Formats: sequence, C-alpha cells, structure tokens
Amino acid sequence: MFRKIPAFFKLYRADVLILSFLAFFAGRLLGKGNFSSVFLVQSFFIALFPYNFVYTLNSITDVVEDSKNKPWRPIPSGALSRRDAVLWLIFLAFCSISGTVILFDGLEKYLVFAILIFGIFYSLPPFVLKKRGMLACFVTGLGIAYPMIIAGGIEFFPFSASLLLHVLGVTVLKDLSDFEGDVLAGRKVAGSANIGKNCFLSVVFMLLSAAGFLLTPFKTAVVLPVFALAVLFFSMFFLKDFNKKIYQRMIFATASASIAALILIALQV
Repeated sequence: MFRKIPAFFKLYRADVLILSFLAFFAGRLLGKGNFSSVFLVQSFFIALFPYNFVYTLNSITDVVEDSKNKPWRPIPSGALSRRDAVLWLIFLAFCSISGTVILFDGLEKYLVFAILIFGIFYSLPPFVLKKRGMLACFVTGLGIAYPMIIAGGIEFFPFSASLLLHVLGVTVLKDLSDFEGDVLAGRKVAGSANIGKNCFLSVVFMLLSAAGFLLTPFKTAVVLPVFALAVLFFSMFFLKDFNKKIYQRMIFATASASIAALILIALQV
C-alpha cells in the first residue's frame, strides 16, 4: 500500500494545489491587511484536502476520457484501482469535514463545505456539470477563484470578482485540447472548430479582468491578465501545438504571475 502513495497524490493536480493555496492566502492576507500563521494553516488545508477531494473524485469519474486523453494517470495506467482511489477519497472527505469544523467558524464553515458539494455536483449524477460545455468551464473557473471569495469576504469581493474573470478567461480554453476522450465520454466540448470563438471569449474575459484589477487598491494584480494575454498571443502566432498546449501554458502563466503579483502587493501593504 505504501508504494501506492505517490499514485494517490497524482490523482490531484499540482497547479490546482498551488492556485487554490495562493487564492486563499492572498484573500486572507490582503483582505485582512495583516499576516497570521493561521492564514497559512487554513490555506494549506483548503489546498490539500477539500480541493484534493474534488479533483480525486473527478479522476475517479473521468476514467473513460482519461483512458484516451491521459492514459498515464493513476487509474487508467493501473497504478491504482478504483477501489484504492475510493478509499483515498473517503479519507480526504473525513479530513475535509473534520478540518473544516476545527479551522473555520460561522458562514465561512458552510462556504468551505460547499467546495465538497460543488465537487459532487460537478462529477456525479444526476448533475454531472462537467458534461455541460460552457457551464463546465464556468464552474471550473469559479472553483479556482472561490478560495479568495471565501477568504476575502464581501469587502474584498471586487478583487475576487476580477480574479474570477481572469480564470474564466483561462478555463474557456480548456476544451481546445484533449477533446477526443471528452467526446467519447459524452461531454459537450469546445472542439477545434471553435478555436476563434473561445480565444475571443478568453481575450474579453482577460480585458474585463484587467479593468477590474485597475479599479481595486491592488492594481499590481493586473499583471495576471496582461501576462496571460501575452502568452495567448505569443502561443497563437509563434508556437506549435496551440490547441494541445495553450491551456497548460495559461495555467502556468496564471500560477507564476500570481506568485509575482502576491509578492509585489505584499511589499506594498
């Protein structure tokens, strides 16, 4: 069983771990205006347990499409059985529920519990939101911005909303790659025929995000949509495999720009 531990962690995604941690920590730090070690504990908890639960559940229900799109993932490759993954999911659910009760109070506690509920709605019948085309992109985008919405509260919502617009600009490109397996699994996907439409939507969301950030006290965060737009246009005109690589490049751009922006903003606070 111990030899399977690395495979359990591969059910999750490193970029989601980083982005969910950064979103919650930034919301806490900037929304509250000071630093506390409790912020770090809460941020690591959100990233390591509730979001891990959501993406592990998605990995378990994505076996059909992953067998085509990503056959190296733990379940399609045989590194883990479905039973192994379900037992890990139960462990994550227990840790998520108990940790939420201990670490959060009031409305925040229910908002953190909602992460698990959204994950169930996204992956399991009768909802299976991940098969709903553009709605699936919106839910994915909301999921990335949601930790900041929880952590920052109402006063910080203009900044959180700007981040949401940014991540919508990223997730709208999600279905341009690996759509063969998604079609096999019965999903509504963007597909290669809609590259222009989805890129246009991405640009619109990014421009709205940039405008939103400029209207907040933390204008430095405009580096997120600006850098992402630069990556989008550079990839479109100068790099190969645009369809297959653009989503990963935009995720990398968001993660790296988020770290840079958080450091710059923290120095100003």
